[in-house]
Amino acid sequence: MSLDEAEVAQQLRVFGFAHLPGAAADTVEDLRAAFGRLIDLPAAGTPTERVTRFDALNEMPELGRISGSAWVRAICGAYFERDHQVITGDANALVGDSYWHSDGFYTTPFLRFVLYLDETAHDMGALRFLPGSHRADNGWLGEPTQHVIRHEEDLALAGGDVPAVVVASRPGDVIVFDTNVMHAAWHGDVRRQLAFNCVGEPVTETEQRDTRRYFLNRYVSGSVSIG
Repeated sequence: MSLDEAEVAQQLRVFGFAHLPGAAADTVEDLRAAFGRLIDLPAAGTPTERVTRFDALNEMPELGRISGSAWVRAICGAYFERDHQVITGDANALVGDSYWHSDGFYTTPFLRFVLYLDETAHDMGALRFLPGSHRADNGWLGEPTQHVIRHEEDLALAGGDVPAVVVASRPGDVIVFDTNVMHAAWHGDVRRQLAFNCVGEPVTETEQRDTRRYFLNRYVSGSVSIG
C-alpha cells in the first residue's frame, strides 16, 4: 500500500472511502480457489441474480487471515481509535446494477473492506461513491439522500449518470468504506466479491445496539445490497 494507516483513516473521515491498490495482491489465487469452494458458478451462462454466502469468514480461512492482518488492524485502529471487532463477512457473485444506497446511516461507524476477484471499471460494475455522504453533519441525511435514491424522478439522471467517484479496481486491490456513504455499481456483468465488516469495540449503549442491528441486518437477513 502506498498510503499509511493514518492517511487511509483521514480519507475515510473526509470522503467516506479509500482505495488500497495491491493491498491483497499476494493472496488473489488462494482467494479465487476459496471462493470456488463457497459459490459454484456455472461453467456456461451466468447467474440471473446475486448469489451470497454470509458465513465466509467461517468457511474461508484465507479471508479470515486478511481480516486479521496487521494492516487491517492498523487501519481500524487509526479510524476507530480503539480496539475493533470483525463482525461479518460474505462472498458474493454480483450480477448487473446495484442501486444507490447507504447501509443504514448508523450513528456508530462501520467499515467494510471489499476485494474483487475480477477487474472492475466504469462500465464493468466498479463501486462508485458520493464523497462525504457518510456524514450526517453536512446535510446528507434526509432530502439529498432521497433525491439520489429517486435519481430518475427527481434529477432526470440514470443511476450510472449520477455524478460520483468511480473506483476501478484490479484483483488484489482493496476498497474500504464507511458503510453510511452512498454507493452503487452500474453496468456490470458477473463479478466475484469478498468482503468483511468491522466496528470499533462497542462501549456505549447506542454502539452496542447499532452493532447488534448491523449484524442482524447483514448476517441474518442479508437485506443490504452492496455493489
